[in-house]
Amino acid sequence: MQKAFLIGMAALLPLLIPEPSAAQSMREKDNVGGYITYGGTTPYSLKPALTPSPLPVMPPREQQNPVNKRVIERANAYLDKYTATTAILLIDNGKILFEAYRGMGRPTSEFFSMSIGKSLTSLALGKAYCNGLLSSLDVKAQSILPELGDSNFGRSTVRQLLMMSSGAYTPRQGGQPTYKGGIGRNPRTGKPFKGHSWPMRLGQASVADILWGKFWQSTQNKNPNQPGEIFMYKSGDILTISKIIERVSGMSSAAYFNQTIWQYIGAARTAHWESDFEGSTLANSSFQATLRDWGRLAIWILAARQKNDCFGAYLKQATSSQIPLTRSASNSFKGYGYQWWTETRLAPGFWGLGYAGQKLAIDPDSGKILLKFSYRKVRNASRDIMRLFKTWQGGNS
Repeated sequence: MQKAFLIGMAALLPLLIPEPSAAQSMREKDNVGGYITYGGTTPYSLKPALTPSPLPVMPPREQQNPVNKRVIERANAYLDKYTATTAILLIDNGKILFEAYRGMGRPTSEFFSMSIGKSLTSLALGKAYCNGLLSSLDVKAQSILPELGDSNFGRSTVRQLLMMSSGAYTPRQGGQPTYKGGIGRNPRTGKPFKGHSWPMRLGQASVADILWGKFWQSTQNKNPNQPGEIFMYKSGDILTISKIIERVSGMSSAAYFNQTIWQYIGAARTAHWESDFEGSTLANSSFQATLRDWGRLAIWILAARQKNDCFGAYLKQATSSQIPLTRSASNSFKGYGYQWWTETRLAPGFWGLGYAGQKLAIDPDSGKILLKFSYRKVRNASRDIMRLFKTWQGGNS
């Protein structure tokens, strides 16, 4: 069955699958929801609320105060300068200050998150913990998933996995490992893929294959560091977290996210999260929703973080520095929480970051939220959107 599927894919997709590129770029149509149309697996659907939460637009007189007016001008100038941007949304205490779409972006488009999906999976893990499905964040993953064996994934605690500190392998581009001989097969070229994202999307590999199965066996540079020793950005850590959620809840991490979070944000439209051929969530990326529903989710996160309950306490930890980052010319952040980026000199708040320049920023002090989606990373584009966010808080940049 799988062989016949692969032959069919080879015939149907010769022009659809892009060649791997060192540059951070994706096809524009995939940035606005195209990935789930490739047909290799069936994504999980997250249904809208019967009554969507209101998301009002800020009254014109508020939009025209000096700070807001300047921010709107800068946001429009940003869109004119960085043409790979498909959407920007600015929310201030639950009201939309600025909303704009460019290129193939539309109000009905489902904007694909890439690695912001990691941040969302950490929310689901927090819910599992606070709902009593995990006794502690300091239990070892192998006690929940014996299949991990004595790999560094298994030897790591849940907390260490959340902090990207398993030390399971030395990552290459996008936090993926290097595979001996490659992985899967590109129907366009007939050659193996270098990373696991497309093989999982096309049904050629499962999350289990990646973490403890046949492709784990071909992973190079295993266990270079002890668990908890150092931050090292890896997609395998959050895939392990996703499998932990799956094991303790009895459902995929996307389904658990839907049940414990999505159904409470008041979404107006259906969203999707990609799955492998076994139904496990591709938690390293792959969540997509409309821009306004992304905004509703961010508002919910902000409100949940302010509560004095278990999940509020978890979110405060998750969005605060738990492990330091080494200084990098390409990254202004000094800290990392539980799948959230923290402490950048360029702007306040905590951040979810995605491939090709995607951004979700939440400032708990001001109640301001920024969302930006794009399909190509361009020099200075990230710096300038972060400076815009800082200006909006009343800072100079």
